[in-house]
Formats: sequence, structure tokens, C-alpha cells
Amino acid sequence: MRINYSYVPSDEQSLAQQRDALAGAAGTDSNAFTAALAAEGPVSLAVDKRRGEQVRLYRAVNNNGNVQCVSLFSDASQRNKVGSMSVAPRGDTLRILTVENCGRSRYKGVGTAMIDLADRIRESAGLSSLSLISQDEGASEFFYKKGFRFTGEGEEEKNFEMRKHIYNGSPIPDDVILIGDMERTA
Repeated sequence: MRINYSYVPSDEQSLAQQRDALAGAAGTDSNAFTAALAAEGPVSLAVDKRRGEQVRLYRAVNNNGNVQCVSLFSDASQRNKVGSMSVAPRGDTLRILTVENCGRSRYKGVGTAMIDLADRIRESAGLSSLSLISQDEGASEFFYKKGFRFTGEGEEEKNFEMRKHIYNGSPIPDDVILIGDMERTA
């Protein structure tokens, strides 16, 4: 299942043009960003639900204009893809454009591993925050639990309702839609 958290597409632009426009890397040192992606950090891990064991996740990175695509695999030969995301610097934030969790039924912790990896890339590149556009309320709940907060129009009400829903089990009111811009600062 692929979930796109990036952008509402425009008929006039190709996907590559949309990603480059979102990236808006003006003022960002692209060499530092590429070096941050290449840097080895702590090992990413997930849990294989079938065996109940931790599995090391291997990553592969490729460039698509300003966008860096990061894939996670459960084996070093890169045959078993468990997740991927695309990220790009945008001003002083690292923008998560897309997230795909391919191994949801078999692996636990892939989404967390991707957010942790994005945070390490953000820190290595010297950026102050992570941002994304959540287009699914279940995903918004996941990101909220990972420290992201709604920004923009209606942010106070959205954050209040999400907090009530997560911590008190309160139902989400019908007139509140918990999707949109989210950000997590360092």
C-alpha cells in the first residue's frame, strides 16, 4: 500500500516538476544534503512478526532532481523492500514527500525506522525541522505520536482534538478533519 503525504497533484506539472517545486532547495547546500544521506548512522531495525526477531534494515539512496529517494530492505542484497520515502530540503526543513510501507503485514517498526532516518538526515544536513502533509487520519495519528504537530489553518483545534483522541480515547468530531500540514522541530 502506498500512501502519499506530499502534495495534491496539478494537471499542468509532471511529478518530477512537482517534487522539484516542493523541494525549493534554494539556499540549501546540496552537497551537505547529499553527504547527510550518504552518512552511516545507527542501524535501523524492525521486528519480523512471523519470527518475533529484530531485523536489520539496509538502505539504498538515489537522486531524482532535488528529491532523494531512500529505500529500506530487510536483506543486504536489496531483494526484499520493506519501505521507502522521498525527502527534499525546503528552506530550513526536511520535507517528507512520500512514505511507503511495503512490509506492513510482516514487519513492525518500518514507519518508525523511516521517521528516525529522516530525522538523522535532517540533523546531518543542519536543518531545523521535519515537515509533511498527511492525507490520512490514521497516518496523522501515527505522526502525532512521533512528535509532529499540525500547522497552518485550524492547527490549534486539530492538535487539541488529536490529543484528546489519543490520550482520552475521545471520538473525533464529525466537523474536524485531522489531515494537513504537520511539522516536528528538533
